[in-house]
Amino acid sequence: MLLRILFTVLTIPLLFSLWLADKAYSYPSSDDHTDLPPSYTVAAKVTEPEPDTGASTAASAAVPTTQYQINRGDTLFQIARDFGIDVNDLMAANQIYNPKSLTIGQTLTIPASVGGTDAPRSQPKIIKKVINTTLTAYTAGFESTGKKASHPEYGITYSGLKAKEGRTIAVDPNVIPLGSTVFIEGIGIRKAEDIGSAIRGSRIDVFMNDLGQAKEFGIKKNVKVYVLDRELI
Repeated sequence: MLLRILFTVLTIPLLFSLWLADKAYSYPSSDDHTDLPPSYTVAAKVTEPEPDTGASTAASAAVPTTQYQINRGDTLFQIARDFGIDVNDLMAANQIYNPKSLTIGQTLTIPASVGGTDAPRSQPKIIKKVINTTLTAYTAGFESTGKKASHPEYGITYSGLKAKEGRTIAVDPNVIPLGSTVFIEGIGIRKAEDIGSAIRGSRIDVFMNDLGQAKEFGIKKNVKVYVLDRELI
């Protein structure tokens, strides 16, 4: 009898403890009320990274800089006019407060939003001179040079190179030095390799292979030409 009483006294607390433990570690039977307590909520929403399409890289690419080297007699107003920009934008881009403080050889940065020039921006360059020119075209033939195909110097420029369409122009070396690389609006990059008896002042002769195309080219006036200081072709 004593043993039965002792067994009952010891067993009841043990069973009660096991029942409490089961309640403490039980899991909910549904998804209701399963939110994390406030102290464990996610602090920030995490999103999956979007695929890189290359657009962001292109947008972040540095815009190539166009620079102009000041020559004797240049003014900010003239330079701004040549590049089709506002003089105030030019001054702001170069932190110039006195428009009369320019020095020969000084390099100015031309704002990237230039609207008056089609000059290529594929790479950095310095523009040494901007001139308005009259364009004509010529060929290596007798009509332009007085030389026939049998002539030993047929097609040879004053600089000694063979004339090439898409590269060669004839210039007045007093205005554009021989060997200069220029950008002609509406034409593109060209090299001053030749001269001509009729090419004086700001006139430029563009070399072409075909006589018909050269005649069709005609005369183009007030064409803006940028004299560059770098070899681009």
